[in-house]
Amino acid sequence: MPGFHINRALFSVLLPYPDRCLEALPEANACPVIWFVAAPNLHYNHGQTDIGRGTMKFFPNPLRSAWIAVVAACLFTAGPVLASGDSDAEALERLESTIEMQQQQLEALRQQVEQLKEMATMADSKADQAMASASTVKEEKKYGITLYGSIRPALTNADFGDSSSTDVTDFLSRVGVKGEVAVRDGLTAFYRGEWDTDLEANGDLGDARLGYVGIKGSLGQIAIGKQWDPHFNIVAEVVDIFNHRSSPFGYDEASPFRSNQILTYSFSRGGFKLDSGIRFDGDPENGAGGNNSSASEPNHIDSASIGIGYRTGDVYAGVSYLDQQGDDDYERSFMGVAASWNVTDSLYVAATYQDIDEDNVSHAGHNDGHAEYVDYDQSSVDVAAALALGGGYKLKAAYFDWDGDDHGRSFDGYNLTLENQLSDSVRIFAEWLRRDIERGEEEDYLSIGMRYDFEANL
Repeated sequence: MPGFHINRALFSVLLPYPDRCLEALPEANACPVIWFVAAPNLHYNHGQTDIGRGTMKFFPNPLRSAWIAVVAACLFTAGPVLASGDSDAEALERLESTIEMQQQQLEALRQQVEQLKEMATMADSKADQAMASASTVKEEKKYGITLYGSIRPALTNADFGDSSSTDVTDFLSRVGVKGEVAVRDGLTAFYRGEWDTDLEANGDLGDARLGYVGIKGSLGQIAIGKQWDPHFNIVAEVVDIFNHRSSPFGYDEASPFRSNQILTYSFSRGGFKLDSGIRFDGDPENGAGGNNSSASEPNHIDSASIGIGYRTGDVYAGVSYLDQQGDDDYERSFMGVAASWNVTDSLYVAATYQDIDEDNVSHAGHNDGHAEYVDYDQSSVDVAAALALGGGYKLKAAYFDWDGDDHGRSFDGYNLTLENQLSDSVRIFAEWLRRDIERGEEEDYLSIGMRYDFEANL
């Protein structure tokens, strides 16, 4: 490139001679460049010089070499354009052409980047679909199994007035399995099986307490099998806060806890709760122990119940009706009401009342041996309270009354319990129960026991 060699030669010749630099400035087409190259070589006597165009400060010797190198680089780069002899218009045209080519190349690169982004998005989408499919398969194989239990032994001294005994007793220990699985959008199937583990009887696995399956969704749930009775759920659960197997003590005498052969429907939304059930040819069962003679006769009982509960804040109220029908026009109806109140974070109170009408109860005749039928008007009352003392301690108290209307026994009584919740799953307790039986002996039970709950998802 001729222009390049001319400028390079001109630069090497003129640089040592400042006067020649000044004379050659117009010819080099690089006046500013040569100006600053020549300036440091002008008169050094006073550190500055008058070159006819102004005053330039003297550059110290250590900077001179660096300055010359920078200017040389500028000349080597700009030389082919400045000294080629071409017009400024032609140079500008070539520059515009170069810029246009570079813009085209950039546009091509941008399109390639967009294509790569689309390919990456498609790959991510396929990966998400694969993960979702794998997750669906995994969920289909997950049946939802939870193993749980509660072991509740106690050492109990029972005093019946003219006799007493001390034994290891059991306060309704149990083991069970439960679970649920989504079967389609908005519907979940569930199941539960639970069995007694009676520590009084060698710890044998005893009768089934619960055994049912069901399905639930936004419109409520339906279940079939042996379940907690809807009547208990609405009016008795609020007072069932004690460890003893006969709690709640007035309700326990004749009312259902868990019922077999029952079909239930329940629905809840907000504070509202509906619980209902129909039992086909079942047997009344008192699942909490105690005297169950009234609850288990007569056999072949069909029943229906419906209850409504409502909770607002710390207050709950519920009402339930249960009707049982058996052979020989036997009928027993329960009308129950209940309420509870969390008075403070530490104090809880609750009460349940039942009015029970028992009609056409068969009795053997006194004279001719023919059966006679009698109606009874019975009732139960349970009042319970719990006070948290701090440090895991809780004091509980109850008053209860059962009026059998001369059909079976009648009694009232008290319960006092002190508990210490050692952890979420371990509790120790001391409990005193007194039952004053009408025209009978007093019964006192003093128990010291432990409760251990466990649950594991499989």
